Amino acid sequence: MTTATVSAPGEFLGHPKGLYVCFATELWERFSFYGMKYLLLLYLTKYHLFTDMAGYDVLGAYAGLVYALPLIGGLIADRYLGMRKAVVFGALLLTAGHATMAYEGFQALSYAAGTTLAESITLNDGTVIAAGTLLAEDVIIQDVVALKVFFFALALITVGVGFLKPNISTIVGKLYAQDDPRRDSGFTIFYMGINIGSFIATLLCGWLGETYGWSYGFGAAGIGMLLGLITFLKFQHTLQGHAEPAEPARLKETFLGPINKEWAIYLGGILSLSVVWLLVQHEPVVHVAQNSLLIVAIVGIILYSMLHQPEKGQDWLAIGVAIATMVLGLMWAFLGDDTWLGLMLLALVAFITYGFKSHNSAEYGRTVVLMVMIVSTIVFWSLFEQSAGSMTLYADRVLDREVGGTEVRASMFGSLNAGFIMLLAIPFAALWIWLAKRGWEPSTPVKFGLGILQAGLGFGALVIGAQFADDAGKVAIIWLVLAYLLHTTGELCLSPVGLSAVTKLSINKVVGVSMGTWFLATALSETVATRIGKMAAIDTSGAETADAASLLVTYTSLYEFLMWIGIGVGIFMIVISPILKKGMHGVR
Repeated sequence: MTTATVSAPGEFLGHPKGLYVCFATELWERFSFYGMKYLLLLYLTKYHLFTDMAGYDVLGAYAGLVYALPLIGGLIADRYLGMRKAVVFGALLLTAGHATMAYEGFQALSYAAGTTLAESITLNDGTVIAAGTLLAEDVIIQDVVALKVFFFALALITVGVGFLKPNISTIVGKLYAQDDPRRDSGFTIFYMGINIGSFIATLLCGWLGETYGWSYGFGAAGIGMLLGLITFLKFQHTLQGHAEPAEPARLKETFLGPINKEWAIYLGGILSLSVVWLLVQHEPVVHVAQNSLLIVAIVGIILYSMLHQPEKGQDWLAIGVAIATMVLGLMWAFLGDDTWLGLMLLALVAFITYGFKSHNSAEYGRTVVLMVMIVSTIVFWSLFEQSAGSMTLYADRVLDREVGGTEVRASMFGSLNAGFIMLLAIPFAALWIWLAKRGWEPSTPVKFGLGILQAGLGFGALVIGAQFADDAGKVAIIWLVLAYLLHTTGELCLSPVGLSAVTKLSINKVVGVSMGTWFLATALSETVATRIGKMAAIDTSGAETADAASLLVTYTSLYEFLMWIGIGVGIFMIVISPILKKGMHGVR
């Protein structure tokens, strides 16, 4: 037997055993996350009878926080906890959150206007309406206690993801030396775990939740997370110390009385649940915070790249214009007046133009290009993330879901993205290599444009499909499948390429901040996506009584708008790609 076929001690099938522990843990974490993500909006609108508008607010705030909090969790792990402890704490919170999600309470009751009450009812605010009252407007009675428990469950899950998500990925990187040729294939195996978890969970949890009861779907997601936690705890020794805190003694230092720094972090995470509990109920606050932080981050990084040239000296004009741009952006974020947005954009253009005239360098050019690409991802993810929002409601309300006499549940269609990624990720990677060998590989900005363009074309498939609806106004499944296919190929053009671009185009000292800005843009996209979905929002009562044909008109109007946005921005990115490529100064 050759040495190439023999695994070294601590390895399995040529990779560190710790990789497979991370693979299994992330598989179950993604199983739990996606197992409830595609059920969430359906659960709120069909069980607790939220309006579409209110349901979108919860989904947007939750998803936005899920993508933003890992920035804090990663920082805490890097500086204090270490990745292993952070993952365990995050997994514990996630397990508790999913277990809490299984509590449904009683289903909301709806009383239509014109109904004469046979018995007295108590409104959500405690007001009692006596029996015999003729209702002048629609009344919905919700289980207030169950909803408070529900929001607490979302808080547990959100904070848990913040601790677990960034650190499990970092552990994988730590298992390999920087120049280890197995690193890329190791990450490929790891990311396959993500998609396997997503694919199975969306099918299984969606089917259980919509067929047997929401608690079964959410409960199955919780069981998955518990399995992930058990796996990680049982086999954490295979990480070989790579995920331990950099300064273990520091964690034992006293923080307050008998509480050391490690337990202070855990207590801080638990206390933060109250803040997150409020935030998931107040989407506008989350949205303003995302806008504000992103504006400050983008302008701050560009300013840093200008001042990162000692020979130029301190440029007070650049600092002043940067601060003015930030202030104008914050005024827009807090007041929502588009006049402030226009002023901010003018100041930003002036700021960037001044930089090219007085501080032009390879680092500055690359930074500006990176920020342009990061902003463009907001468009892509805002379109792509319609999947858990308007596209799930579309599947529930206007799609003909009968296949061979069996009804496919609306929440199960979210599995298409993970399924297509598993089928196409390797062919796409091979395609780029094949094109590169022939000098035909598109530049990174072109790939971004192609990704956004395909997101728009995905909605184009739904617009075309609407023209072939049946007599009841129902659309064939194939059109939604085609939309998911195009969105996935768009993701494969943009997402992995974008993450690589951040590491290549960033100034070394701010790579972490730049990566944080990338994920902050993704977080903002989640709330933007749900706000876009509101353009086709339908009251719960309307969704129950309206015919599919009229609902189809509403959704098609939204998707036609998104189609042109995606196509327009995609083409724009391709058109300006020569300028962006020049600004990259040789980076591919």
